[in-house]
Amino acid sequence: MFELDGAPQRPMRVWLQGIQLGLVSFRKLIALTTMLSFISLLPTIYMAGKIGDAEISPDSMLQLFKQGHFLLTILLLQLLVLVLSSFVNALIIRRLDQTAHGTEQTRELSFALHKAPPLVLAAILCFITLVIGIILAAIIGAILGIFFGIILGHAAAMVVTESCIFIALIYIAVNLLFFQFAIVLDGKGPVGALNHSCALVFCNWWRTFLVLLCTLLIIIGIAILVALPLALVMPPEHWLPVYAAADTGRTLLVKSVLKLIGAAIFAPFILGILYMLYHDLRARYALKSKPTGAIQA
Repeated sequence: MFELDGAPQRPMRVWLQGIQLGLVSFRKLIALTTMLSFISLLPTIYMAGKIGDAEISPDSMLQLFKQGHFLLTILLLQLLVLVLSSFVNALIIRRLDQTAHGTEQTRELSFALHKAPPLVLAAILCFITLVIGIILAAIIGAILGIFFGIILGHAAAMVVTESCIFIALIYIAVNLLFFQFAIVLDGKGPVGALNHSCALVFCNWWRTFLVLLCTLLIIIGIAILVALPLALVMPPEHWLPVYAAADTGRTLLVKSVLKLIGAAIFAPFILGILYMLYHDLRARYALKSKPTGAIQA
């Protein structure tokens, strides 16, 4: 039986509870996470079908995007992915919350249908915010790059500009990470969800980032351990990008399916960690106005 802590916890405790929640809810979520991964694969399936066995190159992709119907189809597929994934994400977060609180699953489909429109709108607003943030970071990076370029050369200017863009992307993404949880669990609207996510992460950005970084490093470590036996029996061109031949539509689809399987398996644990992070941040936010509140970390 999963026990949900009521008070803020240390980052490691939050991470371990997230893994535990992922284990407990794995059987309830694996079908949904597989569906979510398959939905995200729809544009790739269409693109792989158009490319066929031809090699993927900048020129071939440019020729495809010059076809108006191809670009329109990709955009429509991306919109379909956004709508369907919002519906599935609402179901996943709902089941995580019910598992964490030990409640029964009731009226899931109607609940997810009700939450899907604000999730779609919030995702669009999130994308626009990221684009604006990247543009502003690129402008600031270009100005700093010119200054450092005069002193240290062109390479330094490029490093400074790219670093500004990367830092801005990571910072904004972490701040907006919990908008889906705010909509599904707290009933926020699209704009309110983005604001609420930023408010929760404020003053806890590094704590949130370190938990996410730890999760990413462990996933990379597991992927390396899985890949090592394959490296012993497969030629380098099958697993080392340096030796690999150019992708074709067929190989692109095969690689995407392998990523789909990995994403479906890891997703319950990642979402469990995100749920526990959101729960912990909510507890910390509630204690802001209570100077006598004891925070364990």
